[in-house]
Amino acid sequence: MLSLKKVVIIGGGLSGISCAHYLDKTKYNVKIFESSSRPGGRAKSDYIDDYICDIGFQVLLNNYEEVKNLGVYNKLELCYFDSGSLIYNNDKIYKLYNPIRHPFKFITSDFLKIVKMRDIKSILKILFKNAYNSSNTSSLFNKFFSKRAKYYFFEPFFKGIFLNESLSNDSRFFHKIFKKFAYGKASLPKHGMSKLSETIIDNSNLDVTYDKKVLKVNSNKVFFESGDDEEYDILIFSIPIRNINKLLNTNYESEYFTNKTIYIASTVKKLGKSILLIPNKDIALNSIQCLSNVSKSYSKNGKSLYSASTLDAEVSDNELLNEFNKVTNICKEDSKIIKSYTLPYALPATFTSISSKDNHYYCGDWNNEPSIDGAIKSGRLVANQINE
Repeated sequence: MLSLKKVVIIGGGLSGISCAHYLDKTKYNVKIFESSSRPGGRAKSDYIDDYICDIGFQVLLNNYEEVKNLGVYNKLELCYFDSGSLIYNNDKIYKLYNPIRHPFKFITSDFLKIVKMRDIKSILKILFKNAYNSSNTSSLFNKFFSKRAKYYFFEPFFKGIFLNESLSNDSRFFHKIFKKFAYGKASLPKHGMSKLSETIIDNSNLDVTYDKKVLKVNSNKVFFESGDDEEYDILIFSIPIRNINKLLNTNYESEYFTNKTIYIASTVKKLGKSILLIPNKDIALNSIQCLSNVSKSYSKNGKSLYSASTLDAEVSDNELLNEFNKVTNICKEDSKIIKSYTLPYALPATFTSISSKDNHYYCGDWNNEPSIDGAIKSGRLVANQINE
């Protein structure tokens, strides 16, 4: 009987655990080593007193193909946002709902105050066509949408999704995500984003060791800062490019978009289950949402838990809190910051393809697309390559 080849995966983020899930267990003995105390990479949660604070505001779409193929959706107890958004502009709040998901709310919404007939035609065209000549999302918006529709909805919504102020990302990625939001629903796992990776690991019975920081890689061995080592036949790097560069003394390009998110508790309950967009250029905040309205588990003490996000990681917590108070009309005395996250590496801004060499392989959202689905797909593709 042939012995199993030893596969070591450095990194317990979504791409790493996806890769481990898809590797042929009749051929490979797979071990994952994660430097932190928890899996998930950037899709993690902190449990602070009675609150759940995801590390940066995130949503999980219910129609991601890669997540669906892992068979975990039904175990996450998804809690859904309303499909559409509220929009704050000059002390007024407008309501915009997805007619596919909320036809009755759509009829009474401010849809026609925000979009024109030209925009409706463009939306239908984008939903039913597969390709465009626009080089980036900003060019596509300029080509298809009115200034009003861009300002109120498309620019703030997708800047928040891509964390890209200039919307310079590939228009094909916008097209994919737009259709996902149009036909699917944005959600939160009932007990936080950490539950996605934890559920995949439990469902697939994966072997993960935590708090194992890699010191170096040499002669088919991984050496850890703790002093021990692990032999391998195949080594998979499922870590950010900057960490690969440090370990292997390489110089691959690595640029990221930034984000800052603060979590605020209040006795005041507002916003329903909608994401509130803020297009005003003189306000740093991009969006506010009441997470405890979506999942009651996000606050277990009866207070409301809000997240407020900005693309500007340099803005102070106090300035963001002041903006939160202004936009929501919740007084500062009834607003307590529970947690603040400044994320200099929130999403990849550049994409790098590193070819497998000898027995070394690489996966991560930095070589596919900057999304949960992209990270999982990257891991699957590497596993398929090894399984062949």
